[in-house]
Amino acid sequence: MINYIKAELYRNFNRAYLWVYTAIIAALVLAVNIIINISHAGNGVNLSLSNVLEITNSMMIIPVFLVAGMIDTVIAEENKNKTMKNVIALGIDRSKLILSKFIAAVILACIAAVIILAVLYGSGALLLGLGDNFNIIFLDHFKRLAASFPLWMAAIAVGIFLNIIINNSTVCAFVYAIVFLMTPLVTKFFIIFVSDKFKHVYNILITTQLGKLSARVVASHDFITSIIIGFIYIIVFLAFSILCFKKKEIK
Repeated sequence: MINYIKAELYRNFNRAYLWVYTAIIAALVLAVNIIINISHAGNGVNLSLSNVLEITNSMMIIPVFLVAGMIDTVIAEENKNKTMKNVIALGIDRSKLILSKFIAAVILACIAAVIILAVLYGSGALLLGLGDNFNIIFLDHFKRLAASFPLWMAAIAVGIFLNIIINNSTVCAFVYAIVFLMTPLVTKFFIIFVSDKFKHVYNILITTQLGKLSARVVASHDFITSIIIGFIYIIVFLAFSILCFKKKEIK
């Protein structure tokens, strides 16, 4: 299993996809900080890295869609090129294969996140300055990131599951986006027109938990709840993925 994870990481490290994908997102982050700096110089609005972090705190849902790139390169690519059969032929246990794919995707996402956040913090500090109460704001920002991390990993687990039950990578990407965009809306519809008991479903959605972590003020119990729910999603969807993959005929 460890050897397969190493092989998966080596394969992706030597492909342009990972680095180009990360570079594009990092470039967009840098461009935003440059635009803020220019606007700040032009109209006298005093924006700093502290302000940028506060804005970033309200966008914890975005990585759910960014990790789709990691899912694509780790598992969807093999579905697309029909090379999964070759991997199975090597005698790798299917359960370990799924776990290896998940771990590899998480590691790649972490590497991309470190690079992107380094650009965010570095360019923000150089172009905008740290600003008032930076230590307090950064600590709050870090706590939100830490609590969101299991939910983002859960999104990867959901994506892997979808790639196992849907062979077409384009359709799978579309379904993945629909799941996270439409499920909250559909659940709200059921709350209003069917039963308020659907609130229990709504409250445990990944998007709902990330919404709570994106609020201006986050309650202490919300940090803990988000972490617990994130790990429950990971366990459940990895279990579903393993069960489905064991029964799936690989062509």
